[in-house]
Amino acid sequence: MTHRLAGCIALHLLAAPAVQAEVPLRAERLDATNLEALRPGGSDALGGLGDYALSNGTLCAVVASPEHETELSTRGGALLDLGHCGRGDDQLVLLHPLVNLEQDGAIEIREVYPERTADAASLVSVGERDGLQLEIRYSVDAEDPARLRIVIRLERVAEGPRAFALAQVLLFGERSMRPFAIVSEDLPASPGFQYPPFDLSDRFSLLRAIGRADVHVLVGAAALDPPSSYGHRLLSARLERAEGGCAALPGLSMAAEGFAAVASFSRPFWLGGQGDLGLLELAQTLFMDLERGDALVQESELRMGRGRDAGFVTDRLFAEGTRVIGRIDDPAAALHVELASGGAVAFVRPAADGSFELRLPPGRYRLRARGAGGRETGRELVVGDAAQVEVPELRLGPAAIVRLPRGEAMRLSFLYADGGGAPVLWDDLLGFRVGEELLPTSAMSGDVSLAGRPSDPQSVVLPPGRYRVLADRGPEYGVSETELVASPGETRSLVIAPPRRAVESPGWIAADLHVHAAPSDDSSLPLETRVASFVAEGAEVLVATDHDHVADYGPTVRELGLEASLATLVGVEISSSVRSQAVPYTSAHSNAFPIPHQPEAYRGGAPSNEGRRLREIVAGIRALGGERVVQLNHPRGASPGRIANSFFTHLGVAGEPFDPERPLTDPPNDVLIERDPKAAGLRDLDFDAIELMNGKSLARYRAVRADWFALLRQGEIRTATANSDTHRTTEIAALPRSYVRLADDRITAFDEARFVRAIRAGRVFGSSGPLLEVALGDVGIGERFVGREGPLRVEVRAAEWVPVSELRVFVDGVLEATRPIRSAGKFELPLSFLRDAFVTVEVEGPSEGIYADLYPGFTPFAFTNPIFVDADADGAWSPPGLP
Repeated sequence: MTHRLAGCIALHLLAAPAVQAEVPLRAERLDATNLEALRPGGSDALGGLGDYALSNGTLCAVVASPEHETELSTRGGALLDLGHCGRGDDQLVLLHPLVNLEQDGAIEIREVYPERTADAASLVSVGERDGLQLEIRYSVDAEDPARLRIVIRLERVAEGPRAFALAQVLLFGERSMRPFAIVSEDLPASPGFQYPPFDLSDRFSLLRAIGRADVHVLVGAAALDPPSSYGHRLLSARLERAEGGCAALPGLSMAAEGFAAVASFSRPFWLGGQGDLGLLELAQTLFMDLERGDALVQESELRMGRGRDAGFVTDRLFAEGTRVIGRIDDPAAALHVELASGGAVAFVRPAADGSFELRLPPGRYRLRARGAGGRETGRELVVGDAAQVEVPELRLGPAAIVRLPRGEAMRLSFLYADGGGAPVLWDDLLGFRVGEELLPTSAMSGDVSLAGRPSDPQSVVLPPGRYRVLADRGPEYGVSETELVASPGETRSLVIAPPRRAVESPGWIAADLHVHAAPSDDSSLPLETRVASFVAEGAEVLVATDHDHVADYGPTVRELGLEASLATLVGVEISSSVRSQAVPYTSAHSNAFPIPHQPEAYRGGAPSNEGRRLREIVAGIRALGGERVVQLNHPRGASPGRIANSFFTHLGVAGEPFDPERPLTDPPNDVLIERDPKAAGLRDLDFDAIELMNGKSLARYRAVRADWFALLRQGEIRTATANSDTHRTTEIAALPRSYVRLADDRITAFDEARFVRAIRAGRVFGSSGPLLEVALGDVGIGERFVGREGPLRVEVRAAEWVPVSELRVFVDGVLEATRPIRSAGKFELPLSFLRDAFVTVEVEGPSEGIYADLYPGFTPFAFTNPIFVDADADGAWSPPGLP
């Protein structure tokens, strides 16, 4: 690329650093010899062998190899990891440039190469598409060791589609890191942690969400240690014209849960351009493009802090301002600083002794201190020209503290005694909102999970008041209850009886096949917290399925001494998100387990999936050898925003939903049975299991059940499962759950291979409360009955607090019989068959009483996989076909 900097020096804000030769500057490809030294650790660290590393001894960064896909592209070349070397604090998911602010605007990187000078180390990514050439330069130096410099150059080299903007998109964990946005040239316009809601399909909604922030601080997750935060600042954006000269470029910003973006337009505005962007400015973007030889250049920096606040960025931003010092009487508090006229300008946390300090420019401010248990106080502050201002102590007052029980596994649910819902425990104190909705982190809820180990939390801070406290350990146990009064300044011990087993489930092991924690890009739950939540809910098998990141929870279970309480499998959620020519609607989400954990590999060895049809993904899993399960996750979307993640709503290539009333040979269903000669002749339909029940929605269950029945009627047998898909503590671990038939269901005797075979054989029932034992004659769930008639025997077991009211029997997916159930018990129903068939059973009850208090939004429910009927005794099962 040519570099025309004449006339642009005033906009070039990155001065050359002074040389400090004693600091090691490294830019090289990761291999077995340097992996340990150069790869940053942390919950979101994904880089591995073959990727590219950058280090100055303080920061360690990883840029994905071009051969490695990312969440936004089938090719790498983007910033993947950034952390303090050796500290294990990476929480960044991705920083990726996009043309025209569109996911389809990712330019595929063809090459990444390292560069070294005396005073800087760099990695350079180069790619080209649609007449545009992209160069991204990531650099570290010794002068400012906590800074990663980024220069992005987009040049028009040939004719191609219009390029009206270039965006830098930062992806971070939903419900974990929080974006704090600042407009450095107009502080009253700074939104801080408050963002307008928007809908990607609504242009006017998007217009309202557009901002002008040039600084985004990503405040690290409160639940994760060690603490860290990131600060991204756009330093300049300019147009370098082919004929010479340059011009500053306008831009916009957006942020919400899980992402922040700053973009620059490819031309200055011809009209307007002062203040907020409106329809006048946006209308002009319709005529913007890079002419041949023109280049759009962005210069930015990404800083890292060692705490969970914004002070490491704002103190540099306001370095010429006044030093403000003070103290808060609770060192666990948080301090928000806003201009009296509006606009959030700073967010800091006090030191261990409660003291704080920050820099502020002259102005009138509101200081707002927040503490756990709903405590809050504030003070007005005027900052003038003095070098230092001391703030009188901010007093939140004493907290109401409750000591928790020790040595027993249970989940404690705190509820206001007056029926007003639940308090917020583990509040990150940021007050992050999108619109009017306060969005909790992964750890914020009204529950506490105890595993009965020394690592359990010892106490909680509650808002003052009177509480009901419920202790449960899942649907196989009873529930204990007590009342508690929390008063400011008092520390009280919670005394509550541990739950005892209420029902038995011999021959069945309780498993959750869809589980997330901090290794996922949309969760911040530490593995210790996630494991404790499963033990507290009486689950017996946890299958780790983090998004495109293979993680092994087994070492955490062993470190906590919980091997006798919980078995784990290593798996992955294959989360296709890139629209491509091969898969214009993505391949949605699927789980695969067990999967080999490869700690040194990119994403822990997660399979590639972007730009691949589901049949290719399945082929890749089968090529690993051995018996494994590929499960189609949440096939129907719970909301419009989830449609892309739900395969049966678009079928990957059809763009239309699966129609359960049409045969598989009719469009759009026929795309499911197209065989791929390059993928072992497999079809998109060749997964092993389908997630019939995901979370609490029975409406979605019934929609997927119609799909499942349609497949069974046409001879496509897929095991139906029930899973929590839990990402946070408000989503109850292992509810619903899959009960898998194992003759020896002791956790200490758990056999992974037998467990996988049982799932593949359909020896599973799903439940959010009731337990089932179902047999046709002497044949159980997933097995084959031979004969034209036989008694269907159903035993329903449920704890007293789990209501059941109706038993339903389906033959070939058609309701055959219903029976009222006043209480759990045994039931028998004679069935006869004219031809081969399949039989399934459901049990349901009302959501009321303690069940509704413990599991809000759930319904007591259970379903079985089929018992297959070989009515003509010919030794084969013939599907009944569609009605």
